[in-house]
Amino acid sequence: MTTPPIILLSRKQIHPQAWDDHILHSRQRVIYALSWYLDIVCERWEALVWPSADRFLIAMPLPVRSKLGRKILYQPLFCQYLGIFSSSELGAAQCAAFLEALAARFPYIPSYAFNPDNFDVINGLLPKSFQWQVLQTHWLHLDKPYEGIRAGYRKDRRKNLRQGLNAAWDVIESSDFEPLIRLFKENHAGGIGKVSAGAYQTLGRLGEHCIRSGAGRLLYARRGGLVHAGMLLVYWRGRAVYLFNSADRIGRKANARALMLDSYFRDHSKQALVFDFESPQKKSIATYYTGFGARSTWFYSIRRNALPFPLRQIQHLRQWLLIRTRQCLF
Repeated sequence: MTTPPIILLSRKQIHPQAWDDHILHSRQRVIYALSWYLDIVCERWEALVWPSADRFLIAMPLPVRSKLGRKILYQPLFCQYLGIFSSSELGAAQCAAFLEALAARFPYIPSYAFNPDNFDVINGLLPKSFQWQVLQTHWLHLDKPYEGIRAGYRKDRRKNLRQGLNAAWDVIESSDFEPLIRLFKENHAGGIGKVSAGAYQTLGRLGEHCIRSGAGRLLYARRGGLVHAGMLLVYWRGRAVYLFNSADRIGRKANARALMLDSYFRDHSKQALVFDFESPQKKSIATYYTGFGARSTWFYSIRRNALPFPLRQIQHLRQWLLIRTRQCLF
C-alpha cells in the first residue's frame, strides 16, 4: 500500500476549528501553534499535514514571508518554537518525511525552532540538509505545594524575594499595554538594537486577544502610584509562558519581577501546570531562571541556505553582520 504524501496547505485551506482541535489533542500542544495565535504573530502561515487535508494526524505550522523574490520559513516574534504536532507518538520515519518535505520547499530558512517534545526523535536524525542548533528554555513544574516550590529557590533568589517584599510593591492586574511597552522602550530596547513599531503593535494585539479569551494576564508592580515593572503571562492547557516583561532601574533594583513571579507561583501551586520562562540564549538570564528551581529544557532550531550563487553569499554576509552586531551590543 502506498503511503499518502505529505500535503502543503495554504492558510485559506486550513479550517481554524479543525486545526485547533488537532493542536489540542496533539502530544506537543502549546499555545504558539493555535490558529489565532499564528494569525497574529505571522506575516502569513501555511502548514504541512498528513495523511489528508481535511483529517490530519500530523501537522507542522510554517510561518512564511517573501524575501529576495522567494518564500522563506522563519520563526516569528513571541513564538518560541513550533515544529511537528502529532496525535500519537511521532516516529523517526514520520519526522524524517516532514523534514524532507521542508527541505524540498524552502531553500532558505533563517531560523525555525521545534518544540521540546520533538527533541528526542529529531536527535536521532539531524539530516545534513539543515544546520542544527540546540537551544534551551527553562521549565518549572508547579504541581506541588507552594512550600515545595519555594524550597527549590536558590539562596540569591530568596534574597531577591525578600528585597521585593521589603519594597512593599503594589501588584495589580491590568489590560493596558502602554506602560509595559513604554518601560521596554525606555529601559531595554537600546540594548538589543532597533525594534520595529510593528513588533510593539503585534505584542499589543496578541496580549489583548489573550486577555479577552482568558489565556493571558498582564501584571504591574507599582510604588507611589507609579508603574516600575510589568509582565505578560499567557497560559493554555497546562502550560504557562513568561511571554514578555520589562522594568526600569527602580523595578530592577527592588526586585519587582521576582516578587510578581513568586506571587504567580504561589497562586498556581498544586496545579498540573508547567511554567515556561521562555529563556533567551544568554547565560546570565538562564542562571537567574534556574535560581527559581527551573530545569533546562532543550529544543532544536534549524537554519538552511541552499540559495543559488550569489544570493547564498549575500545571506551569509547578512547573517555574519547580524551576529557581530549582537555581540557588540551585549
